[in-house]
Amino acid sequence: MAAAGRLPSSWALFSPLLAGLALLGVGPVPARALHNVTAELFGSEAWGTLAAFGDLNSDKQTDLFVLRERNDLIVFLADQNAPYFKPKVKVSFKNHSALITSVVPGDYDGDSQMDVLLTYLPKNYAKSELGAVIFWGQNQTLDPNNMTILNRTFQDEPLIMDFNGDLIPDVFGITNESNQPQILLGGNLSWHPALTTTSKMRIPHSHAFIDLTEDFTADLFLTTLNATTSTFQFEIWENLDGNFSVSTILEKPQNMMVVGQSSFADFNQQAFLLENVPCNNASCEEARRMFKVYWELTDLNQIKDAMVATFFDIYEDGILDIVVLSKGYTKNDFAIHTLKNNFEADAYFVKVIVLSGLCSNDCPRKITPFGVNQPGPYIMYTTVDANGYLKNGSAGQLSQSAHLALQLPYNVLGLGRSANFLDHLYVGIPRPSGEKSIRKQEWTAIIPNSQLIVIPYPHNVPRSWSAKLYLTPSNIVLLTAIALIGVCVFILAIIGILHWQEKKADDREKRQEAHRFHFDAM
Repeated sequence: MAAAGRLPSSWALFSPLLAGLALLGVGPVPARALHNVTAELFGSEAWGTLAAFGDLNSDKQTDLFVLRERNDLIVFLADQNAPYFKPKVKVSFKNHSALITSVVPGDYDGDSQMDVLLTYLPKNYAKSELGAVIFWGQNQTLDPNNMTILNRTFQDEPLIMDFNGDLIPDVFGITNESNQPQILLGGNLSWHPALTTTSKMRIPHSHAFIDLTEDFTADLFLTTLNATTSTFQFEIWENLDGNFSVSTILEKPQNMMVVGQSSFADFNQQAFLLENVPCNNASCEEARRMFKVYWELTDLNQIKDAMVATFFDIYEDGILDIVVLSKGYTKNDFAIHTLKNNFEADAYFVKVIVLSGLCSNDCPRKITPFGVNQPGPYIMYTTVDANGYLKNGSAGQLSQSAHLALQLPYNVLGLGRSANFLDHLYVGIPRPSGEKSIRKQEWTAIIPNSQLIVIPYPHNVPRSWSAKLYLTPSNIVLLTAIALIGVCVFILAIIGILHWQEKKADDREKRQEAHRFHFDAM
């Protein structure tokens, strides 16, 4: 099951532990659409557990957070030269005799610098409770000696969300202090009760922070157990005027097998690519969509014992490529495989990232915080497709963080082969308690194949929010430019030839005039 709103036509990638991810595109997938580029990206460093994505050094290039031997965090910074990801930053936990379980980048103190929260199993983890530590970012890097160990432990990996609508990430979970969910507010790092519920949180959970009611304010999706019957259930806590209240409780269907994190399906053979296509049989008439499995993607099929698969825009060109983790490098570490998407159909997209908006032109050290991962923003667009029909799509930014969710800090909205401008693009952010007005802004006439960076500053004045648009030319734009240049050269050549012929004619007339003058003189 996926906790998401309505989505446009998309690709979905499935693996044993992670599924239901969307790769936006169109048309049938050719057998050689994927090409293994692992050596080009990592050289000899392609091993470890890919744990998170984020732009640590604010260069507008997404970096990779990789765990090695369960107690070292290595940050692979994106580079312009091969290998394109280089291990540059290291945080070691070996001296703490602890095993790192998750990595969640974010700005936890509101200084517009990316910090990193790690959860870990302590040395004496008889109760299997998780500790948490925040390494603080400074000067676009991490200081291994500047950290804060949280004074409470968690029963399960926490969910990172924006509980109070200040766009500073907060930490949600069940701690050793109470059976009720607690929230650690970012900024001052103070603990508060989050919700009052009779349900028990399921372990492992599949909580999510995403807009489920289409009001542009992120709601809370919880996976819980009924306190009386211990039945697995889903709870939707709607955000009403900045306060969360339970609105829907869905019990697990009888024929649904629960294996852990929410997913559309669970496979044992390796990672598969499934295309989201219109329904063609009675079993999916209500949903109107179905998934078609592609078995012939040879580079993907050759990866054995795949455990985690996700999408990632390797070359920052708006085309989502694939990263697969497989067993076998060592006992505690995965092998990393990267597959470039060579799908050559000229599909269009818009890439949107919503920043924290804690500063704009007055940021510390005059650096815009492009590298801050922000949970909770909601994005929706409307446009007209190639056939003239109204089309819309929506997505939530960083709705999940626990159990290797591996969500990107941005959203790529697929537009198919329609090169039309986006008529409307809406962005909403969480709001604080008691605020009735929706924090939402609209932009019109967004160019396809572009990246839109939204800075919601100040938070409570949406009309003052700014957006930076970066254009990524497509193949058609390039071909059009080449054709235009060719036409210009051709026209210039014709003009040159005509000019040369006219000059010859003028010279001929001058000679004739001169000859006529001499003849008359005689």
